Amino acid sequence: MADLNNLLTPLFLNEKEIRKIIELMFFSYRDFTSGPDRVLEQIKFGRAHHRVIYFVGKRNNLTIKELLKILQITKQSLSRVLNQLVKEKYIILSIGEDKRTKKLTLSKRGYDLEKKLSNIQINKIYNVIKNFEESDINSFKKVLYKMIDINNQRKFDEIN
Repeated sequence: MADLNNLLTPLFLNEKEIRKIIELMFFSYRDFTSGPDRVLEQIKFGRAHHRVIYFVGKRNNLTIKELLKILQITKQSLSRVLNQLVKEKYIILSIGEDKRTKKLTLSKRGYDLEKKLSNIQINKIYNVIKNFEESDINSFKKVLYKMIDINNQRKFDEIN
């Protein structure tokens, strides 16, 4: 294991040190998504499907408009993925109050997939952070939060 003191020197954050952070983010994200990627690959889905299932599962009756705001993608980009999830009965699409609003809910099948994918990532995070102090974990969360642009921080705050 790399000595974290050699990887991160907060008092000496030059370009070389910041590049180490970039690499840490790359490798940790790649490994964080690898478990769900294997499950998704078996059913011919990708990370876009995972993101849609995750956020639809987070909030029942999420509108397409709200989902587009969260994911920051175009209707066209969402359409292909969402149509596939609806067709394969992972998501239930219903009409809202004004007929123009479409609401999304996970089906039992979608809920089961969301749970399976999230459990992989929850367990990965839990197994890493269980040996850290609460203050370390809170500092880590603070760094992640501050990496989010201010408008997206508001979106994060809204959904949490």
